[in-house]
Amino acid sequence: MKNNFSENLKKIRKDYNLSQEQLAEALGVSRQAISKWEQSVAYPEMDKILALCDKFNLNIDDLLHKDIKEVKREEESKKSINKYIDDSLNFLTDTMSLFSNMSLKSKLKCISEQIIIILVLSAIITLVYVFFDYALDGILQLLPENLYNIISSITQYSILLFLFLVALIMLIHIFKIRYLDYYDSFKKTNINSSEIDSQNKILFQENQNKIIIRDPRKSEYKFIKMLFKFIVVCLKVLLLWIVLFASIVLVFLLGCFVLSFLLYKTGFLFMGLLGSTLSLAVINVIVLTATLNIIFNRKNDKKKMIYIFIVALITLGLSIGLICIGTLDLDIGSDSYYLKKETIEYDMKDNMFFNLNQDIQYIESDIDNIKLEYKVSKYCDMENMNSISNGVHVWCNYSNSLDVTKEFIESLNNKKVVLFDSQIKDVKVYASKENIEKLKNNKINYEVG
Repeated sequence: MKNNFSENLKKIRKDYNLSQEQLAEALGVSRQAISKWEQSVAYPEMDKILALCDKFNLNIDDLLHKDIKEVKREEESKKSINKYIDDSLNFLTDTMSLFSNMSLKSKLKCISEQIIIILVLSAIITLVYVFFDYALDGILQLLPENLYNIISSITQYSILLFLFLVALIMLIHIFKIRYLDYYDSFKKTNINSSEIDSQNKILFQENQNKIIIRDPRKSEYKFIKMLFKFIVVCLKVLLLWIVLFASIVLVFLLGCFVLSFLLYKTGFLFMGLLGSTLSLAVINVIVLTATLNIIFNRKNDKKKMIYIFIVALITLGLSIGLICIGTLDLDIGSDSYYLKKETIEYDMKDNMFFNLNQDIQYIESDIDNIKLEYKVSKYCDMENMNSISNGVHVWCNYSNSLDVTKEFIESLNNKKVVLFDSQIKDVKVYASKENIEKLKNNKINYEVG
């Protein structure tokens, strides 16, 4: 078994702020003896070991073979747990004793106050929960679906638990200050602060002095402090989510800042985009720094952060103004230049109809089949399908979004705004007069059905 006596002796002496001379005097030995014991050159006799155990409240096995720091930590942990339990039981005992000594009027008043406080806290919890749930859901949407479902459920329950504990602590704390502290004062002063009726019941009187929310002279229940510590940990976890969200936003803003250089020909619009993205990034960094300092218990340079924040806000306001000036120079252009004409031919069927969600121009033509003619963006690919009910559905989608993005950026640099869409335009159907009548009737029948 490992002998830890020399190390433990050093730790004990330092913990109690004793010099080798002071410890030697207490044990009736020389300073050199203590020095040899700490250097493992020599070991004390059994009577000295027993004297050490008696003086520092230790047992022989802990002193010789265990780590004193771990032993002390375990003892403190046990004492702390016992203290939490004792405080919780004392709180319940004091509460029951209080109610048993209250008059009926005071009981009704106390219960009514607690109900009102619970209703107010419930309303606040609901509002805060909805806000946090909505904010965090926006972040979690970036995750894969399976991971999103798991983390979303865990996050929702964690927020509810956190808010419930906060509300519980507030309720207990208010009750303690409002009633238990008053009752404790009443017991100590007997009848100085209240009146007692014929049945020795406490009658709480209105106090002209304002209620002291936190009095440092009053001792707190230790289990409340434990809940406070737990809430601080939960709060830091929530702040970590804010850090994650702020980090993602910062990356996005820096990306926008770089992409803004693609619009260097737009003048004021370009300068406004640069300034706004940069100022928003600076504000984001301030929020990120302040949040991290809170999590890791560091001090914020408040004056410096406030100055930078104000400068960033001023820059943001000026940049928004430049963007507004820049947009006044832009012309809203038509995308007709980017349209292409296409045709599709179909064999005529008795129950055939077109379902295009567009106005259709029917044109008589000396042909046996049906020809559909339309215009669409040159960046779109067309899809068409004949359903079982002989309905013709035509739609389009962008095959290359990158080309559309390039075209849009180029139009902005040319001081024009072209809004591309995937809608088909100028739809015309060429068919014989007989087939046109059938198509129109089939369409009407389909809509009615």
